[in-house]
Amino acid sequence: MPLTKEIYRDEYSEYKKEIFYNDKQQIIGTLDVNKVDGVEHGELGVHEYTGENYRLIKYKTGTNAYAHFTSQGHKVLDKTGWYSIEEAFSVQDFKYENGVLIAVDYLSEDKVTYSHRYTYQDGMKVSETSVSADGTVTKINFTYQGKTMLSKATFINDQFADQINYLYHHQHNLLSEEQKFLKHNESLYLSSEIKFFYNEKKELEKTEYYDRYDSKLHLYKIEETIRKGNERTIKHFVVPDVEMVMGYYDLASMHNQLKEDNLEWAVSVFNAQYMATAKLQRVKLTIDRVDNQDNIVETKMMHPEQDEEIAKLIYRNEYNDKSLLEFVICYRVTEGGKTEEISIRKFYYKD
Repeated sequence: MPLTKEIYRDEYSEYKKEIFYNDKQQIIGTLDVNKVDGVEHGELGVHEYTGENYRLIKYKTGTNAYAHFTSQGHKVLDKTGWYSIEEAFSVQDFKYENGVLIAVDYLSEDKVTYSHRYTYQDGMKVSETSVSADGTVTKINFTYQGKTMLSKATFINDQFADQINYLYHHQHNLLSEEQKFLKHNESLYLSSEIKFFYNEKKELEKTEYYDRYDSKLHLYKIEETIRKGNERTIKHFVVPDVEMVMGYYDLASMHNQLKEDNLEWAVSVFNAQYMATAKLQRVKLTIDRVDNQDNIVETKMMHPEQDEEIAKLIYRNEYNDKSLLEFVICYRVTEGGKTEEISIRKFYYKD
């Protein structure tokens, strides 16, 4: 059952998204409306199909097309001649070949153009080429072993930018590491690394982030989710302030960049001894309870250092006979233990 409408409302704002389909179950129109302090900001999307290709044209509030659609209703999507390309704020053309996306062309309201091209081999995307408004060409090459991606290399105007290698657990083929390589002079170097850890159910449990500082990789961020029954304890740890100065080949390269950015004061701060004394600090501690659909029914936000509850939210989730989410009501729990409704989100589906 495809989604046809989503409505969100809280004490400050309202949001509504509508999706319209033709008899082939293709999306032919979308309407997104935000209201903040009584002021409406909307976006209308019109889909035109030619075989398996389609064009997406978007209009903002205040255009003739937007006004016509909101006054006449979605039935105008079956008609022609009521909108024009000239007043659109963006036009995107999607081209397919045998059901596979091979090209996207984008035109902005300022008549700036962008293009994307995709090539495939044995059903897998092996390259992606983008051309920006100023003529910059970005090409990404992908390599595989079977259907498993092994690497992604990016070139800008034929110059190497970076490469990411993907490593997998030999037992269950889940992603275990991402390694990012950059270039210093003519040599590649390992700039950063992300490690993924799973529990016995193959659920992601911990992610560790390493980045290069003074020619060595250092652990500077951890994201952890501990699952126990229907409870999820989420913890985040970071080394404060260091992310912006990591990834450089060595300390001299980083210091040179700081000077170019007029941040000379930071050179003496981020010295060779900085990472030896910097410590991971817990910056987030959240305890969630979920229902059988894995949607949150309760959130406790804890003080990251003192393990004290600082806020609590309760969610009422209701489902239809197809087990699809119908609405979510969020309540804030006050210091006195009372509940106050703060938001509601409703979902509507096509029969």
